[in-house]
Amino acid sequence: PGYSHRVFARQAGLSSPSHLLMIINGARNLSLKTIPKFAEGLKLSSKEKRYFELMVLYNQTDDLQMKAKCFSEILTLKGSLKALHNLEKEKFDFLSKWYVVAIYVLVDLKDFSPDPAWIIKRLGGALTVAQAKDALENLQKLGMLKPDAARGYRQISGAVTVADDTRSMAVFNYHQSMIRLAAEALRKNHQNQREMNGATIAIPVEKVSEIKEKIRVFRKEINQLASSFEQPDQVYQLNIQFFPLTVLEEK
Repeated sequence: PGYSHRVFARQAGLSSPSHLLMIINGARNLSLKTIPKFAEGLKLSSKEKRYFELMVLYNQTDDLQMKAKCFSEILTLKGSLKALHNLEKEKFDFLSKWYVVAIYVLVDLKDFSPDPAWIIKRLGGALTVAQAKDALENLQKLGMLKPDAARGYRQISGAVTVADDTRSMAVFNYHQSMIRLAAEALRKNHQNQREMNGATIAIPVEKVSEIKEKIRVFRKEINQLASSFEQPDQVYQLNIQFFPLTVLEEK
């Protein structure tokens, strides 16, 4: 009964006794300067302080890369603060870590082996044994792979596609890593193994949605075609980028 905004302000070392009330009412935001004071006022442990800070940063930033970084650390801390049994991390990892998607598609190859060494070799040595094992475990938790006596694992569904116009952190990480892999393929792979194409075009801004729809139709056609192939022996990545090079002038 004796606790108040004034008591909290004194415990947190805040100059204004109404500061907490303004935060609760959404009239003011926590800042990098006030986060440690609020953590002190709430009597948080060192791990809880970091968790609190990450949640504030995650909530306030518009930078998807920063959001993804905060979210990833939040999930790690969350698991150590409380025993959680949900699939948040597995879902995030599925798209944000390129090799998890790649391993899922790799399972459909005719010569697939569940041996992590084989998986690493087929993916060009770009991951570790621990990462390969974690990916297989996560895919099972997500219900995307099932153990199979003959092959080790089998897919529950088919090809992977990413939703249109999604601004989630995981999808941001997915596209960023796939663009990086495309740049590496341009340098490493022979031109008969890849297709890199581009066009710089001038269009009316009201036609953007029409072109985007045509790109989506094309991508779906490729997905359907790939799903119809029997005994695939190679995993390919299809990237399509369509973005403005110019800044639209205000009229």
